[in-house]
Formats: sequence, C-alpha cells, structure tokens
Amino acid sequence: MDEINKKIVELEEVRNSIGKEIKRAQEKQKELDNIIAKLKSLSAEKDEGKKNAIVEEIAVGNAAEKKTIEDRLSSGIKKVDELMLGGVPVSSNLVLFGPPFSGKETLAYNFAAQSILEAVPIVIIAADKDIRQIKKEIARILGDDLELVDKMEANKILRFIDLYSKSIQMSSPSKYAVVIDNVTNVSSLMKSLDSIATELEASYGYYRMLFVSLTAYIPQLDEKLLMRFIQQFVQKRKAENGTAMYLLEYGLFEQKVYETISYMMDGAIEFKLANSKQYIRIVGLGNVKSREWIEVYPRPTTFDLGSFSLERVR
Repeated sequence: MDEINKKIVELEEVRNSIGKEIKRAQEKQKELDNIIAKLKSLSAEKDEGKKNAIVEEIAVGNAAEKKTIEDRLSSGIKKVDELMLGGVPVSSNLVLFGPPFSGKETLAYNFAAQSILEAVPIVIIAADKDIRQIKKEIARILGDDLELVDKMEANKILRFIDLYSKSIQMSSPSKYAVVIDNVTNVSSLMKSLDSIATELEASYGYYRMLFVSLTAYIPQLDEKLLMRFIQQFVQKRKAENGTAMYLLEYGLFEQKVYETISYMMDGAIEFKLANSKQYIRIVGLGNVKSREWIEVYPRPTTFDLGSFSLERVR
C-alpha cells in the first residue's frame, strides 16, 4: 500500500509539473504568434525603412522583458523539449556529439533558428565551418528566408565570431563578424565573447550560444590547455545567463576525451547510428522524461522522436 501511495504522489508531481509547463507553453505560444506575425510582415514588406523598424520593434520588445527570464528555452524541436521537460535549462551548457549526419547538426541549427523566431540574441562561434553555410542552414529552417537571417545579423540579434575564414586564408563573408586569426588564439576568443556577452546581458538579460565546433580545438591544443579552456569557457557562460550548445564529432578521438568534456558540461545529447536508424539520448540535465536511446525520425529541416516514458527519471 505504501508503494502505491508513493507512486500516486510521484505521478501527481509529474502531472502538476506538466500542467505548469503547458500553461507556460500556452503563454509563450501567444508571444511567438505575435513575433511570427511580425516576421511574416517583415518578409513581405518591401520598404527597407519599415523592415528595419519591425526588426527593431521585436528586439526592443524582447529587451523590455529581460527581467522575466524563463527557466527553460526551446531547443527548436518540440519533441526534444518534451524529453527535457520543457526545454533547455537557462544557463546550461550542452555538448551534442555523434557521428556525421546523425541529427546533432539539425538540433544545433534549429536551436539557432528558434533564437531568431523569439528574437533572443545568439552568438555563433564558427571554428570549422563557413559562416555562409551556417546562415543557409538556419535560413532553410526558416523557410529559406536568408534575407531575414541577414536582417537579424545586421540588427545584432545574430552574432558571429569567425575563426574559420583566416584558417583557409579568406576574408570573412560577414562584415559584422568578429574575426580571429586561428583557433589556437583562445585568449582572443574569450575576450571577444566576453565583450559581446556583457553587452547582451545588459540589453537582454540572457542569450544563446552555438559553438561550431569543439572538434576543431582538440587536435590543436594540448590536453591540459584544452580542458582548462573548456572549463573556463563553460563557467563564463553560466555566469552570464548564456545557454550554450557545443557540436562535437564522435569517433575521431579517444573515449576519455568525450567523457571529460561531457563531465565539464551540464549535460550531453548523444546521437548514434545503428542498423540504418538514428537514435538520441539525454545525459545529465537533472530531471528528464527518459534516459533511454530513442529513435529519431528525420524530417527535411527537423526530426521527430519515437515514444518515450512519461515518468521523470532522475
């Protein structure tokens, strides 16, 4: 009988938690409906002055609400939010690792696209990928609206730190990006991001960050310097209300590298390929709905998930 009562209490807690998340989601949906309507107006508008005014209105409106920071941010993929009981916890650092084409890039770029939809500032560190390609991937999720992505960059909702262009001896494709000569210049990266984060925290109260990707750093830095760099980097983001995702290719390095990096983060989202199928699972991040491997069903710009337990797993 005690076990039954205990189970009832646990399920009631889950039900209450889901109720709160539904209420919060409904409120957020109303906000997003308003933002999406404005963004559609922006996309259709031909008057450049009016376009800028609409983007500025969205940015200012978001800044005015900076004191009401939510405890979770949408990952950009509904089923992943459900798996994490409402989204990514604010101020958390997540590493996404798995083999190529396993779904981690899809999640990362949906995370960035969601920032644009919500007019939440995002800083993207391009360490091993061309900024133009990153922008195209985000635009594809937003209905191939590259103009909107460019506008958000011009209005400083979308920020880039470019470590890639100089490494291939090219000029940065973005006139707004902070350009750093190479990935080994970690002090310049830290200073540049600290400067941007201070500005964003003052204006908005919080921001998102996407690191594309940590893979570029592992061969370039010795183990001690690499781990010290990642540890300091992660701690800084947490102190600044920065919610960050870090891409990392799986299978290129020793297993202890992935274990150590995951340990320094608040959690990891792992992807794997097996028998021509894709899978995902959550490591860390406190309470989640399941820690089992869950099948991923790819879509053109997102993915769906197979069924998972509705009971929280600690």
